[in-house]
Order: sequence, then C-alpha cells, then structure tokens
Amino acid sequence: MKNTDEIDGLRPLARVAPGERGADPAGAGGRALLTSIMAEEPGAATAPRPRRGQRTVFGLAAAVALAAGAVVVPTFLGDGSALPKSYAVTRTDDGKVIIQVRDFRDAAGLEQRLKALRVPAIVNGLPSGQMCREPRGKHVKDIPPGLYGVPENIPGETEGWQMRIDTTLFKPGQTFVWTISASDASGDGSSTSTYLMEGPIAPCEPVPAPPPVIREPEYRTATTKGRSLEGFRVDEKTVGEVLPELRKRHKKVEFLIIAIPPGNPGGYGELRTQKAPVGDHWTVWEAEENTKGVIRLLVTEQRYDKNPVYGGPRDDVIKE
Repeated sequence: MKNTDEIDGLRPLARVAPGERGADPAGAGGRALLTSIMAEEPGAATAPRPRRGQRTVFGLAAAVALAAGAVVVPTFLGDGSALPKSYAVTRTDDGKVIIQVRDFRDAAGLEQRLKALRVPAIVNGLPSGQMCREPRGKHVKDIPPGLYGVPENIPGETEGWQMRIDTTLFKPGQTFVWTISASDASGDGSSTSTYLMEGPIAPCEPVPAPPPVIREPEYRTATTKGRSLEGFRVDEKTVGEVLPELRKRHKKVEFLIIAIPPGNPGGYGELRTQKAPVGDHWTVWEAEENTKGVIRLLVTEQRYDKNPVYGGPRDDVIKE
C-alpha cells in the first residue's frame, strides 16, 4: 500500500496486511498499496503487497464495501475436483464466491474457473508495468454495497490474497474485469486492477502503465518524534480522554471516520472527515496533522480487539 508520507493518487481496494503501516485510497506498496490507478475510472480497484511498517488504507469505494460487508465462510464444492495451487475459487450455496490467488500468471485458468461457477468475469494477465488500453467499455458507477469485499491476506499464509464476491448482486450484462500482473518469474509480488463494467467489453490491448504520482500527503502522523503531539499517545484512548489535552494545546480538531474489514485483520477504509464532534465514547486509533496545524483523529464508534491502523499495538510498528 501506499506510504501515507509518500504516495498519493492511488485508488480503491487494498488488500489487508496486519501490522503494516502506510497506504491510501488504494492498496500497497510492496504487498500492500493498490497499484496506481491506471485510469481515473469509477469502480476500479488495484492491489499489490504491503510492507512491514506500513499502514493499510482503503479508498472510499472500498470503505463503503467494508461498511456493508458481510462475513462469508466458504463451503467448498462437493465435486472433489483438485484445485490448482495458483488459485482457488469456491462458491457458497447463497451465491457468494471466495477467490484465492497465489500465483498471478494463470489468468486464463482463473477466468475459466470463475465462469464455471457462474461469475461473469474477464481476467487478463499482463507483464508488470503494463495495463489494458482504456476505454474498453462502460464502467459501472453505482456499485451495489456488498458486491465485493476488500482483498485481504489468506489466513495463515504470507503470499497471495483473497476476496469475496456476492454474485446475487450482479445486474444483467455486468462483468467483473480483472487485470493481474506478476512482478517476478515465480508469479509472486503481483498487482491487480478490478473494474465493474457493463455491456460489450473490448479485448485487452497492452500498453505501458503510467507511474504512480508521488507527492506530499495532506496529513501525516502527529504523535511521532518531532511532530506536534510528540509524547502524547492517543492510540486506543476514547475521544473523551483525548480532546481535553488537544483543547489545552489550542488545537483545531477534525475526525476521520474509518471502516474496518470483517474480522479486523489490520487496515481500514476512510469513510469521511468531519468537523462535527463524535461521541466521547468513540475510540481514537491514531492522530494526524496537516501543515495548518489541524489534528485529525482516526476514530470508530465500536471498540476493536486491536488497533486497525497498525494491525496490532502501535509499539510493534513505530519504534521510538
């Protein structure tokens, strides 16, 4: 995912990686930031791999999916078929599909498996650094909440990712269009872009992908050494515990409402930033600052078992 102090211009879906820091509306820098969006088209999402010490952040589209997302427990098909190690696709009785990808070189096999399970999908495999020429067709702008979940790590594994799709929410004529790329000969270290499209879709014409836009982020962590809240830890405190100190320091405060993936694997989506107060019982997970001195608190109304910003204790990620 993107390092919040480095890269911007990345868009929706990121995969989730516990204990990793840095990221933005997309996915991962290494194994976390979603790849720089190749075209500013709605409904697109990309996902590479996050790095240790990076924060995993999803964009608005992903956050909406998180807010609506149901937890799905896969039930494997009873056909006894042996699934290739490179990928596994299973379908539950209620129409939800779980996709696991470990080797990103077998695009044709993945597409065939998806179609066999009645998922309207096109999967294109490209060399790293390439994309399909746009436009290929009409992008769907009104994506139904819950259609797909955020790509996340496969439990118990260090490589690959998995995601969930609710096939009952597809409308007639809609197609999921994936472009997958492997960054090395083993098929590991990949990136993925995802579009929901409708109507005719042109074949993929490979073209060079633009490099990610590098620029200074608007916000950066405020509680680390040399920053305005150095020495004042806000993580895992309530809003009611944090605000008095910020008022004493005459800080202007905003609230970033974040959404957490099912199971809180580490990582979050940015729902909205607001100046209006939230309840004193809300939990603060971290504080950020901008160049104007405004403090932005990353908050949720629900308290979780671990800090979603860092995938666990802050001290495991930020060493001071």
